[in-house]
Amino acid sequence: MTTVPTDDRPAQLESPETRAAPPETARERARPAARSRLLRGVRFPVAVYVGWRLYQLAALLRQDGSGVYTAFNYDGEHYLRILHYGYWNPRPVMPSHAFFPGISWLATPLYWLTGSDAIAVHVTVTLTGLAAFVTVWGAAKAWKGERVARLAVALLALFPASLFLWAFYSEGLFIALGAGAIWADRRGRHGIAAACLVAIGTTRSIGVVVPAVLVLARIIRQRRVDRWAVTYAIAGVVGLSLVLLTMWHQVGDPFAWAKVQDDWGRELSWPWSSVAQGFANLDPEPSTVMVPALVARNLDLWCVPIVLAAIAYVAFSRRDRFPMESWVLGVAMIALPLCSSVLASFNRFVLADWVIYPVYASIGYRLPSWLRWPLLAVLAGVALWTNWVLIGRFAVNRFVG
Repeated sequence: MTTVPTDDRPAQLESPETRAAPPETARERARPAARSRLLRGVRFPVAVYVGWRLYQLAALLRQDGSGVYTAFNYDGEHYLRILHYGYWNPRPVMPSHAFFPGISWLATPLYWLTGSDAIAVHVTVTLTGLAAFVTVWGAAKAWKGERVARLAVALLALFPASLFLWAFYSEGLFIALGAGAIWADRRGRHGIAAACLVAIGTTRSIGVVVPAVLVLARIIRQRRVDRWAVTYAIAGVVGLSLVLLTMWHQVGDPFAWAKVQDDWGRELSWPWSSVAQGFANLDPEPSTVMVPALVARNLDLWCVPIVLAAIAYVAFSRRDRFPMESWVLGVAMIALPLCSSVLASFNRFVLADWVIYPVYASIGYRLPSWLRWPLLAVLAGVALWTNWVLIGRFAVNRFVG
């Protein structure tokens, strides 16, 4: 008996390639939707970055600054020197090998292409600043969800020391790589996380603590040492080794960066010694090293309770839980600056301790709305005014951090 097919469409013969093709997995089907959601979500930190950058530029131009060359002030001069000369022929006092070269290395290809300091620097800091906003949003979203992530980005923009994200400083790159590593690890993009951990070791001396914290957190979560924990550890060692080898080759001492901190008046101390020095900076002796403008001296002191309160909350709160790596990172990224005997520049070290933004955003959403938004408005007004004054001092080449 012949069976009549019920489907009147012409039968199609399967090719060997068709038979060999595996069926589409659920994960593969979900990827386009996840990518679309990610792109929609990223619009918010990008929009905040644009608004923040326009305000920063307006404040700079309004206060007799240069929209181009102010980015090179203070530490920017050191990073620019590294871009051009590396660590060769260091200055006898306050040499540039006190600074890690990551941001200068990133700008170098642009300088080779354009021959322009201004283009190389401003394109680099624009990309790293934007990346900092996006990755803080991404890490906060992975920890606490979209709503907290959006407020965290707004708080980053409002933080008065955020001006260092458009200066030729390492803070933008440091934040982008640290938050990017956390975000990538949380999303299972371990290769991207490892690449971030290699690069962060070239930005600042404390960059090596970020892979150490991620390795510890991963071992605790997995209850074993897996291949990615080993990979992250290797990545951190590789990043730091690149800097040490460079200094060994160009200066003759891989640890030259640590041996010149006395030029800045820095040495290991108890944290209360640094805080006491911060109070002394309000009325400094004429011979004191590294005395910032008065508004920055006050902000340095305010930043001590700001960062310590955030870390204490995330470490001890039982109702508002964060992953373990959040408070460990918060401590690791601020411990050395707080124990360096000098409180000057503390405001930008706290800026780089990006964990505080999702923490305060989460606290904010635990407040009643009648209190949350008026309080945020007041804080925003104070922060914008402080930022305006800091930019004014920085624009006329006064030290603020």
